[in-house]
Amino acid sequence: MNEHNDLEHKNSTEIAATPLQPMSFVDILDGMFMLYRSHLRLFFQIIAVYLVFGFVLDHISVYVLMGSSPIVSVTISILTSIVSYLISLLVAAGLIYASAEVYLGRDITSQASLQQGWRRFSPLLGCTILYYLVVVGLSITILGIPFAIYFAFRWGLYGLPVLIEESTARNGLRRSTELVKGTWWRVCGIMLGISVISFMIAFILQTSYVLLLSSLGGGTGAEDTAFWETLRRLYLPTPDDVGWGQYSLRRLGTLVIAGFTMPISTVGSVLLYFDLRIRKEAFDIEMQVTE
Repeated sequence: MNEHNDLEHKNSTEIAATPLQPMSFVDILDGMFMLYRSHLRLFFQIIAVYLVFGFVLDHISVYVLMGSSPIVSVTISILTSIVSYLISLLVAAGLIYASAEVYLGRDITSQASLQQGWRRFSPLLGCTILYYLVVVGLSITILGIPFAIYFAFRWGLYGLPVLIEESTARNGLRRSTELVKGTWWRVCGIMLGISVISFMIAFILQTSYVLLLSSLGGGTGAEDTAFWETLRRLYLPTPDDVGWGQYSLRRLGTLVIAGFTMPISTVGSVLLYFDLRIRKEAFDIEMQVTE
């Protein structure tokens, strides 16, 4: 049995926020945006951790890197990248757990979601490392790329069993395999569709924001430079390019946009996970029996 500790669960007799039934791709998209809109405040409270730490780490690293030696620059970049990724993984864990709880119609707070994410952080990190070791390792050779793609989607739901079912790191990959087995093409298509939609929303908002700031700030400062350098200054400027004031505005805006779009793909993955459990394990009947 799963441990609940002091997390603010409500028992399974509560009615799900959306019907517990098999979902088509369109149903998953509808449910994804419905849950996102209905619980935007909850998701934003979880994302706030990502925004604050991301903004502070970015400015510290950029300040230290300016004028530092190559060795120091590489070391700082690696350290800040690792810390940023760990924080984003914790926030993603909180979003996954919160999405699952609201889908099942249970009350959950941002604090309880992050607590669950922290409590399951070690197995989630271990599972993530195993996942990328295999997928990236297979991608090194041309012959291994098809296998890397296959396992990327076969194990693509590994984080949900770890957080929701509290499985171990190894069992997280095994559970994802069990759920995806026999429906790999469908899962692949849905996951790609969700990822493309989330990416396009983020890209449009990010591009609109940086173009607006550039126009208000008098351009990118790169009108006479090469095309790729212009793109670099537009999307990845440094304080030397645009000044610290505009650089801070750009980083804050891009982090906020990334944070607001992060739950979209997370909620979609959670709905896909429950759809597979309903189809393969009659999860909807299980929930009705426990009422």
